[in-house]
Formats: sequence, C-alpha cells, structure tokens
Amino acid sequence: MLGGATALNLLIGAMLALFLLQSYQQTLEHAKVTAHNLSTVLKENISGTLRALDASLGSTADDLLQLPAGAAGLLAQLRERQPELGALRVFDAAGRVRQGTPLPADTAGAGAVAGQAWFQSLQGRPGAGLSISPPRLDRASGRWHVLLARAMRDADGRLRGVLAAEVDLARLSSAFSLVSVGAKGTMTLSSSDGLVFARYARLRYDDAMIGKALVSPKLRAYIASGKRPEAYLFTSQQDDTERLVSLQRIFDRPLLAAPANLYFSVGLASDDYLQKWREEARAAAIIMLFSLLISGAAAWGLLRLWGEREAHQQQLRAFEREHAVNDERLRIIQDLHDGVGSQLLSTLMMVQAGNASREQTVLLLQECMDDMRLAIDTLAPDEPDLLPVLGNFRFRMEARYRAVGMEFLWTNHALPDALTLAPHAGLQVLRLLQEALANVLRHAQARRLKIDVYFSPRELRVRVEDDGVGMATATAPLGAGRGLANMRMRAHKLGATLDWRAAGGDAQRPGTVVELSLPLK
Repeated sequence: MLGGATALNLLIGAMLALFLLQSYQQTLEHAKVTAHNLSTVLKENISGTLRALDASLGSTADDLLQLPAGAAGLLAQLRERQPELGALRVFDAAGRVRQGTPLPADTAGAGAVAGQAWFQSLQGRPGAGLSISPPRLDRASGRWHVLLARAMRDADGRLRGVLAAEVDLARLSSAFSLVSVGAKGTMTLSSSDGLVFARYARLRYDDAMIGKALVSPKLRAYIASGKRPEAYLFTSQQDDTERLVSLQRIFDRPLLAAPANLYFSVGLASDDYLQKWREEARAAAIIMLFSLLISGAAAWGLLRLWGEREAHQQQLRAFEREHAVNDERLRIIQDLHDGVGSQLLSTLMMVQAGNASREQTVLLLQECMDDMRLAIDTLAPDEPDLLPVLGNFRFRMEARYRAVGMEFLWTNHALPDALTLAPHAGLQVLRLLQEALANVLRHAQARRLKIDVYFSPRELRVRVEDDGVGMATATAPLGAGRGLANMRMRAHKLGATLDWRAAGGDAQRPGTVVELSLPLK
C-alpha cells in the first residue's frame, strides 16, 4: 500500500516536471515571437522615417541645383515639410557652407567637413544615396544628433555640393517608448561599423552608450553574411543581464552611402519573460507538496484509521462550507482542493486495490494535471481577462490532439480586445470545454475536431464539432462518469445553456456538435 502511494507520488512528480518543461519551452517560444515582432515593427518605423527624410532631402537637393538663387526659400520649404529636421546647411564641393545655419565654433572650417567620412562617401560615388554621420553631441543643448546628407550633382555626375540636415536622435527613436520590452529589456539602433546610434534600456532613453562601439559576434556574422540569425540568448557585459535578442537590418536593399547599413535589436530580459513561468514552478512545487501530504495522510488513514474516513470527509465538507466566501480566488483554490485532491485520493485507492490499469491511472492523472493547469491560469494575478487563459488552453489542446493525429481547427469570431469574466466562472467555462474535447478523444473516434468561439457583448458561445461515429454508436455514452452529468451541472451553475446534437455527417460518421451559450452581463 505504501509502495503504491510512493509510486503514485513519483508519477505525479514526473508529470509536474514534464509540465514545467513544456511550459518553459512555450514561454521561450512566445518570447522569441514577441522579440521578432517588436523588432520588425520598430525596424519598419525607423526605415520609413529615414526614407521619408531621404526623399525630402533628395528632392530639395535637385531643386537647389536648378534654382540656386532660391536656396533660402527651398530650405524653408524643406523645414516646413519635415519639422523634425534641425540645422540645415548647403555645402559646396570643397566642404564650405554656402547657405543655411553656420557651422559651430568648434568646427575647423571647410577642411574639417570635407575630411569627414560622411562627406567623402558622397564625393567619389555618382550613385551614392543618403549619407549618415556618426552620432554627435551638441555641447550647448546636451543632445545627440546625426547629419543626414544628400549629394547635389550636375547632369555629368560631378559633385556641386551637399545638402545636410541635423536630426535629433531622440526624435528618430521616439517610437521606442511606445512599446514595452519589460523592466530590463533593451532596444538598440547601431550602424554596420558598430557605433550605437540610439538605445532604450531600463524603461528610459539611455544616451550613455551613444557613439560607442557595441558589436556582438552575432551582429558581426549578420553583417558579414547578410543572413539574419534566429533569436538568441546574450548576456550583456554592461549590466550582466541575460536577454533574448532579435536582430533586424533596417534597409533590406542598399540605400546608404555611409554607413553600409543600420541594424536594430530588441532584447527581452530573461528575468522579465520568465517571471510567470517561475511563479508556475513555485505553484507546482506547492502542489507537489500538497499531493505528498494528501497521499501520505490517505495511506496512513487507510492503514490505521479506515473507519474514520467518512468522519474526515464530513469535517472536510464542513470546513469547505465554513470557508466558502465570495472572493473568486479563494473559490478557485477551494475548487482545486476538492477536484484534484479527491481525484488523487480516488486514483490512489484504485491503485492500491489493484482495480486500475496503467492506462487508466495515466488518464486520471492527466485529468488532474489539466485541472491544475486551468486553475494556475485562472489564478494569474491582476488578470480577470478570459482571453489569455483561453489562448493558453487552446495552445495546450492543439498540441495534444495533433500529437494523436487528429486535425484540430480553432476559430475565434469577432474577437474583442478583452473579455472580463470572474475567474471562477472562467474556470467553469474552460472545464466544460475541456470535458467536451475529452469526450471526443475518448469516444468519438474522430479524425477532425473543429472549435468555433463566437464573441458578442451579450453572449459567449462555444461550438465543438467532430466528424466521429456520433452519439448513438460511440464506444461509451456521452453522459458516462464525469461526462454529460458533470457538464450539465457546471452549465446550470453558470446560468448557461448546453446543447448537443448530431452534426449531420454521413451515415457511418455523423459526428456530434456540443454547443455552450453563456449570457454576459
């Protein structure tokens, strides 16, 4: 008897470990997708801004060649079209300022300008595009900026001058603050030669690294090969923080004369995106300890105090009634205690009595794990929204049913931004859906499972349809065990309606439809 309890606890521990491993892999994959999506969106924002500025500079540069006498007016029009531009200057081919804002006092004349890489990149390349200078610090304002420059060439391709505009880097990276990368996440814009142009870290614009070289081996390989790497883990030497990094090249096609290209990265800190998984790990440890206590107490009770079992159950029910309050979280914890604890005890008794096969034991324990996962999801702090919980449920079920070769289709109709539903009510909806899907797997012999979720302000409707043998010829009746009776009870407590009928397929595989309708207040 004690050996059976030990084996059961070992099996539960193994299943919890498997659950945590799968949850970690799912969390990591979700973080990779998030990092990639954020880097893609911000890359498009930055490239779009630079392309718009380049188009305006190029158009004005052409107009300056045609109308040199109207340079002041053309520069004014450019500033009106692109108000984010700072100082505007028109240089001749030797680097002397001919129109616009004079050079700062610390700039040593035309020679200093003509000798800079951004200016030189426009001199010998007739087809050169936009040239961007390294980041520069304005001593007067304390702000960082770059120069965007376009060559002015005559019909023979000879350089006649250069139109340059200052752009505040804080404005160029203004979109950084519109997305969330977590408390320790980072966003970095750098050039192909490794200079940092903009950086956002610790939930603020960080100019400490601007103008400094910060090139990772992955970025070097990306620049050399042109092949974007998958999201990768990287520990920063600046703050010793591990992050999941997604890299993007700003321009997929050559646009710049200097530098060769710009690169953008999003880094999600492991401490941020693994926070919820670590909470799950702590909850799983508590559940495991709880299971050990329950199974140990049950084994000791069966050996020594079998006659007290009924009294103990009465005390347990009295305790549950006394502590039943309106607080939703406490109701979910109590529901977890009743469901999982009772199921574990029943399973233990069946194992000890030799009435359960290995397959039955695994199935019962799998049901316990499903209940625990649903409870953990609905216990998430500050998250009364049913949509994330429903998404987690879909992710787990899809993997499970496809693993057994069943086609799994899930469609959301009129999906809202959020669906506020009390946690206990949300748990009951998920358990009803879980039971409907379990019946398909157990009895329907189906090859295809289709779930449609219809959202509206007044009603949540879930439709589960399979192409199985139908209710009349299933290997076990739909209402057997915890099936239909349990579903009826849950639906009644929710104030919902539950309907089931034939799907209308062929004679051999008519299929079954189960439909749940829950009014929303």
